[in-house]
Amino acid sequence: RNGRWVMPVRREARVVVGGLVHDTSGTGATIFVEPPAAVEFGNRVRELEIDEQREIERILRALTALLHPLYEPLRAAYAALVALDCLLARARYADDVHAGDAEFSTPQAGCEFVHARHPLLLAQGINVVPFTLQLDAGERTLLVSGPNTGGKTVLLKAIGLLSMMAQCGVPVPVAGGSRLPVFDDVFADVGDEQSIEASLSTFSAHLKNQGEILLRATHDSLVLMDEVGSGTDPAEGAALGGAILETLTRRGAMTVATTHLGQLKLLATEVPGVVNASLQFDATLLAPTYRLIKGVPGRSYGISIARRLRLPEDVLTLAESRLPTGERD
Repeated sequence: RNGRWVMPVRREARVVVGGLVHDTSGTGATIFVEPPAAVEFGNRVRELEIDEQREIERILRALTALLHPLYEPLRAAYAALVALDCLLARARYADDVHAGDAEFSTPQAGCEFVHARHPLLLAQGINVVPFTLQLDAGERTLLVSGPNTGGKTVLLKAIGLLSMMAQCGVPVPVAGGSRLPVFDDVFADVGDEQSIEASLSTFSAHLKNQGEILLRATHDSLVLMDEVGSGTDPAEGAALGGAILETLTRRGAMTVATTHLGQLKLLATEVPGVVNASLQFDATLLAPTYRLIKGVPGRSYGISIARRLRLPEDVLTLAESRLPTGERD
């Protein structure tokens, strides 16, 4: 115990054994005693351990004195090895993901992702469906709609990850001919950040993030917003989401947002620079294909998916009758 040799004895036998008490058991019935005969031997062991530590320190000081004149060359060699190792890792990664040559451009010139794939899905060994996306100079906001589990958030994150990887000098899994903008900052409002401790609901957490985005985003920034306008009354959410997207579009920030709100899908016909897109859905199999289609808004297929998951038919019929005529058309 504590580096000393001890005997476990019952508490009432302590007087018989004598010596130094170093610890007790959890119940207190047993004590760990260093007998008088072991004290001197324990002291000698401790002295030898101290001598050993001093010898180790002496050797290390001697070696350090030998290396000290070579400090600068060693530091330079270490930095060179780190740089070479990093370059080799990037080259191996580029080979593994079949990264193509991508060009850099200004955010105002638009972007072009050719056969791009989400890097984290690739790392998991998943068979990834690539996407191709081109935004021209005048197209500032891409509004992606479509069904749940259709791949909207994955697309959103892929665009952000690929942009930041490229700006860090890491080859990205895109095909040749891709054109990636160099952004001054990347802002993301993705996921649910509700907090009881901070008195934040899902909606107010989104608003907090969006307020910061509106304050800091410039015409050279990338803004990623998932489920914009959700978490509150659909009419008010669509109005607020539309105002935020219109403000960012007029500012010139490159914005990619996802939504299920029908009113927001009309934004492309009302605000210059807003473009609709959707992720393809097989209406027969009721399964996503994960293929991006630019220029066409997507359906949410909520009732169709509910039917596939075998919700009662009378409930589904009632739900269909409640759909607004315009939405159904």
